[in-house]
Amino acid sequence: MKKRTLTAGTILLCLSAISFGQNSIKDFLHQNPQFFGSTASVYYCNDTTDTPAPKDFIPFHIDHIARHGSRTHDSKSMVPNLYKLMNKADSLNLLTREGKLLRNQIDTIYHLMNHRWGDLTPLGARQHRDMARRMYHRFRPAFTPQDGKVTLVAQSTTVPRSMASMAAFVAEMRGYTPTAEFSMDPSNGYDNTLRFFKGKEYQQYLSKGSWKKILRAYQEKHTPTRLIDRIFKKGWEQIIPDPITFMTHLYALTIILPNTDYDISLYPWFTEEEKFDLWSANNLSQYLRKANSIPGKGLPVAIAKPLLKDMLATSQAAIDGNGVEANLRFAHGENTIPLLALLGIENAAVVEADPEKVTEVWQDFKYNPMATNIQWILYKNTDGKILVKVLFNEQETKLPIDSEYAPYYDWKLFQKYCEKQMAKYPDTTPAL
Repeated sequence: MKKRTLTAGTILLCLSAISFGQNSIKDFLHQNPQFFGSTASVYYCNDTTDTPAPKDFIPFHIDHIARHGSRTHDSKSMVPNLYKLMNKADSLNLLTREGKLLRNQIDTIYHLMNHRWGDLTPLGARQHRDMARRMYHRFRPAFTPQDGKVTLVAQSTTVPRSMASMAAFVAEMRGYTPTAEFSMDPSNGYDNTLRFFKGKEYQQYLSKGSWKKILRAYQEKHTPTRLIDRIFKKGWEQIIPDPITFMTHLYALTIILPNTDYDISLYPWFTEEEKFDLWSANNLSQYLRKANSIPGKGLPVAIAKPLLKDMLATSQAAIDGNGVEANLRFAHGENTIPLLALLGIENAAVVEADPEKVTEVWQDFKYNPMATNIQWILYKNTDGKILVKVLFNEQETKLPIDSEYAPYYDWKLFQKYCEKQMAKYPDTTPAL
């Protein structure tokens, strides 16, 4: 009997079709531990085989939004604080023999990562180069129009990892379209669409929202402390006043390492059950802050409206003949999770009131690994009829829109669907 090997992409393809119970999500993660990485999970790419387009329809325009690729940890304080804490504990003779081993690992990581907080890693650049290559080969007619003129517009936030992701993508695409006209524009002027999460109401929600108490209660119940007693001697309380913060930060460092080329893993310090508990707390945090959670009252999803409106506008411009072949945007996970929910893709807008059940219905590694992307491709025939196909992480996705050609949808019906989706959520103050 021939054995079938499941890649990460194939596994996530299966994820889109099922929901988890508490035991099945545990089983899945234990069998596929790369996804314990939460939103730091390394980007996966499913089989990009396309459903054949209806007869005589060819692609002519692409709208694209992507999270930056794999990066180092983006906090300028978290890793340095861990480094200082472990060395202080050592100076106070509070480390066990195993604690000294962990301290040595954190020392090495700190010196490799210092002054590179949040930088795109070589893996992150490769993710976007590969994405550009696949885009070109899948939708080549969009890059070879009959008039021979190709214009590609790329925009990013001014955060270095997003700019570097854009540069990697465009550099690869240039190799396939050497005569194309490229525009690369990193700017704070795009904050309404690419940093909409800086809007006043949402920032207030992040700082003062009721989600904080919900998360803290969950962490108090699910944060393991066995490891603290293993690496520290008695008296550790004098340097670790909050064990939850320590464990959360140590796990945050652990899950970012697969995105680097350091060849260091901290996962062996945790048991399988501890990894699940710490992942579940991360997952709840992402859900409460960025998805369609009860305390958010639709706000974390609503903030993506300017981005969706911009993507609809640039596509319409291409249809009207005054647009470009591709509009490419490079931003952050705070963009992609809300946009997925706003579009209603893969149950991303699910509402779950019970924190204990969130892991069963919403998984951060599914909705926001590194380099997460949403793109749609416009097709037309000689009669001028327009169809659109939406991709989530380069995989075709189906929407609740009537169509005899799904996953291809009539453009006007897609526009109406997007308007209906946006009407479900409150209006917010722009970031700028």
